[in-house]
Amino acid sequence: MPTVPEHLIDRIRDAIDIVELISRYLNLRKQGKNFKSLCPFHTEKTPSFTVSPDKQIFYCFGCGAGGNVFNFLMRYEKITFPEALQKLAEEAGIELPKAQKDDEKSSEYDRLYRANQFAGDFYHQMLLKNLDKLSPYLNRRQISAEVVNYFKLGYIPDSWDLLLQEIERKKIKIEPFLKTGLILQSEKDTKKRYDRFRNRLLFPIHNLSGRIVAFGGRALGDDPNSPKYLNSPESPIYNKSQILYGLYYSKDWIRQEDSVIFVEGYMDYLQLFQNDIKHVVATSGTALTEDHAKIIRRYTHNIILCYDADSAGIQAALRGGQILFQENLDVRVLILPEQEDPDSFVKNNGKSAFFALLENASDFFEFKLANLQKSYGKDGVSQKAKIVGELIQSIAAHKDPLKQNFYANLLAQRFNLQENTLIEEIQKKYKILQSREKKYPLSEIPKSQSEPSSLLLTGAWSAEKDVLILLLNHFDEVKNIIFQLLEEDDFLNPPFKNVFSLIKNNKDRDKQDLIHWLFSLLEDEKVVSILSAELFHDIEKPDRYLNDCIQKIKITRYQQHIDSLRQQLRQLNPEDKEYREILKTVNENMVKINEIRKVFLSK
Repeated sequence: MPTVPEHLIDRIRDAIDIVELISRYLNLRKQGKNFKSLCPFHTEKTPSFTVSPDKQIFYCFGCGAGGNVFNFLMRYEKITFPEALQKLAEEAGIELPKAQKDDEKSSEYDRLYRANQFAGDFYHQMLLKNLDKLSPYLNRRQISAEVVNYFKLGYIPDSWDLLLQEIERKKIKIEPFLKTGLILQSEKDTKKRYDRFRNRLLFPIHNLSGRIVAFGGRALGDDPNSPKYLNSPESPIYNKSQILYGLYYSKDWIRQEDSVIFVEGYMDYLQLFQNDIKHVVATSGTALTEDHAKIIRRYTHNIILCYDADSAGIQAALRGGQILFQENLDVRVLILPEQEDPDSFVKNNGKSAFFALLENASDFFEFKLANLQKSYGKDGVSQKAKIVGELIQSIAAHKDPLKQNFYANLLAQRFNLQENTLIEEIQKKYKILQSREKKYPLSEIPKSQSEPSSLLLTGAWSAEKDVLILLLNHFDEVKNIIFQLLEEDDFLNPPFKNVFSLIKNNKDRDKQDLIHWLFSLLEDEKVVSILSAELFHDIEKPDRYLNDCIQKIKITRYQQHIDSLRQQLRQLNPEDKEYREILKTVNENMVKINEIRKVFLSK
């Protein structure tokens, strides 16, 4: 990307509201003048991710992530600043300068995304070229031309190297295609490569920003040695436990309906979507994970699992439902009639019949209870004990203590048991689970007021940081005194020295503009996080506090110089001329320290 004028960066940033942007990814809730959510960058149970609409910044008080709209997008989408800038520019309708992209300088993520996009375009064109051949299959599955074009479905004939030939013909580097698994390397012959997908209908899998991260392929032949469905392998841009098929297309509908229907397959998703049932996502044959639960809760807390009636479908509903249930989501389960899946049911019975079934979806807890009774039996004491034991384990994993008590009460009524006894058992199990699952001991959580572990800070680092925050929060009030009394060499920490230099050399900027200009310029995420954290707090009586900070910075600079000189003196003979010269410098520095103390004492 060519150099983008600063005024364009400012325009793009001003055009994007950080609350609106982040709310597309997270379930933000207003708290005072700010908004809060569970952090997407680390595991937590209590929301510490905070967004300030006034300052247009975010900060997580748990893991230290912070910044502005660009920083959020870069972290969340794993993209570079130019990529984040381009994405938000397109959204804001602002045209950026155009130039030939330099493949060598673009990020690895960008190369992988572009490889997938190239393959997606190629597969889609192959489908359009082979429509006559594919029409009978598409018609039988009732996949309309609108769906084919809207979702950019693809096709690859029964050939070993059609995509590889196209890559070579266009003289594109092969490495990104190998990393995404689109092209495979022969184990027997290192010079031989071939396509992963052959004779398949292909479904592009998108991340939340709409970029293709992987593909799913449905076999079109009858080869018994070929799996019915074949997916891309995991890669730096594709983690199957964090991707839900169709969420990119359905997220607005899910928000609008305040509920989501989980189905298992690509065809299930497409059939529902084209029948105007659009608040739907698919797990694509992958087991539901905690990450899936955390992702979907950004859009809704109301989940309906819609699975097949066979044993595999029931087990998937039990496993997946438990994960969603314990993440404090409201889960219902719809098991379709035998021999039906969502795709076939909607084709055979229509949208209205499907919605009628949804009305009768079971609460997950009731669904689990019914299945345990079916498995163990209802009557014997030992059978009941097994059922209660499993349900206690299920309740204990729930994240909400209030709901734990509610389900304990429900269980007590169903089995005529003492509620207090059940609550005690649940609490015991809960403590055991907590000790097992605790991934972030308190000693390992970075504190917002302390330095990040990877940032080596020295001397009066806290005072240096606070001077920068005072500059950013009270720029017009304090800039003259700061720039008069402090110089760059007073800062002993290179990251803070760099920030101070940038601010000093751009002191004519507007205060709010200055903050975001810095965040867009700084490459060190730790420094951005430190500044973001402190910008959420304001210092009372900044002038008095500023004097203390300046005094500490100045004294620390001279004291550190004195300590260094004294180390040299220990290596020298007191009779040497060099010793006397260094000692003289030590005394001069001590005089300067005393002068500084006197000056600031009088203020």
